[in-house]
Amino acid sequence: MIKYLSFFSLVLFTTLGFAQKLNTDTYSVGFKFFEAVDNSREYLIGEDTISRPLLIHLWYPSTEKVSEKGMIFKDYIDLISKREKFDTSQEEIDKNSFNFINAYAGFAKQRLGLDTNITTQQILNQNVIAKSGIALAKANQNFSLIIYAPSNSKSAVQNHILCEYLASAGYLVAAVGSAGKNSLKRGNNAESILAQVEDMEFVLHYIEDVLKIRYSNLGLMAFSSGGLATSIFQMNHKDVKAVLSLDGGQDYGAYNVLFEMDEFNLNRTSIPYCLLHNNYPNFSVFPYYNSIKSREKYIYNMPYLDHNGFVSYWHFFNICSAEAQESKVSQSYDIICATSLSFFDVFLKAKNKQKSNGKFIVKSNEFIEKDTSEYLELTELANLILLNKEEEAIQILYDHQKSFIKQEMGINILSKLIRDSNKDAAIELLLFNTQMHPNSWQAYYELGFTYKLNDNYTMARKNLLKAQELNSENSEIAKLLNDIGKNENK
Repeated sequence: MIKYLSFFSLVLFTTLGFAQKLNTDTYSVGFKFFEAVDNSREYLIGEDTISRPLLIHLWYPSTEKVSEKGMIFKDYIDLISKREKFDTSQEEIDKNSFNFINAYAGFAKQRLGLDTNITTQQILNQNVIAKSGIALAKANQNFSLIIYAPSNSKSAVQNHILCEYLASAGYLVAAVGSAGKNSLKRGNNAESILAQVEDMEFVLHYIEDVLKIRYSNLGLMAFSSGGLATSIFQMNHKDVKAVLSLDGGQDYGAYNVLFEMDEFNLNRTSIPYCLLHNNYPNFSVFPYYNSIKSREKYIYNMPYLDHNGFVSYWHFFNICSAEAQESKVSQSYDIICATSLSFFDVFLKAKNKQKSNGKFIVKSNEFIEKDTSEYLELTELANLILLNKEEEAIQILYDHQKSFIKQEMGINILSKLIRDSNKDAAIELLLFNTQMHPNSWQAYYELGFTYKLNDNYTMARKNLLKAQELNSENSEIAKLLNDIGKNENK
């Protein structure tokens, strides 16, 4: 059995001082998939219209100690080809699976510095922890259920290690691939979010009504755009007890889409919430996190991970290598698993909640650190603007300029969040920055860039020239000025 959590035998996570030992030996891990169809919704594959296919994935704890039913990584990857067409030929599946992993392994080598030292086929043939079809354990009390929402149009196997690890610790983990309203293609729009919410609801009913599996508590976890769906799902389901976000889109540029949906209701966000976010500096003011009502909310930065680092492929490739490296990305994934388990243990397992007094604590270390950024005031501005109260928001900005003058970068980020839905308010925010920071090239650059997006080339050029005066060596300013010149000459 592979030990995925190879980096820490005793991880620096505590719940009120109680150290938790990480292992995958509590339960064996079973895995099944189910070819389900939602006849109430149409789905397009090429020129064909069919009922919506839903290939449900289920990881679960088992007490069977068997070896002959072990799975290989290819068993997971093959499911990607089957998610829309259950009858896809094995020949096509084999080809697709090889090409998929070959491309991802190439990305891991070139972008992440991970060299697997083995072939694509060897990766596909590598054993995984899960066993195919072994029996669900009979617990004294029902296991908690976690529904996982994958990222934009991706399969549920993108985080198979995390799903297996949670199952090994006594959780049911169910998921289905992400898709848009009526096809695999989706965007960050309300229809796609609601389509994924409906898929999650279908999975929940399938677990309850078809598989007849009883569970104790319900939790949610998601990566990227899947976080948008978990937000709406949680607001509509009082039974949800905890939500884990792996760099979820609800705290980035898609927050405005979520905010404007009829189903969005911040008053229904009082449950525990944990956000693990990427290491991009000054990339978000975390508007969802700072808006929700929960008294139990936690936010942590993963210093070695960009957005792509929140999937299990890279960690698995490193495990497969004959000479596994001490990769920061791979080690960080261990931390994701440990944090996720600690979080759900506190809020989904009654006994653990009593031991911890309902508190979730993570000790900061090299791979994870508590985010102490203060964005409450900026979030208030964002929400006012999204409520079409931009005049009130700008008035607050100037009335409290001593506070906001310290948040130049946060205001830049906020302008990017709202510039598609309210261009005038975005410009007002950036004008404030140029007034408060007359020697900041970036203040003028962001303002010039936003004017360009509004096709106001005169004001764009004026502000970009000022930015260039303050930072003559910056190639991005020169490139943008050149682009403006081309547009003006058309």
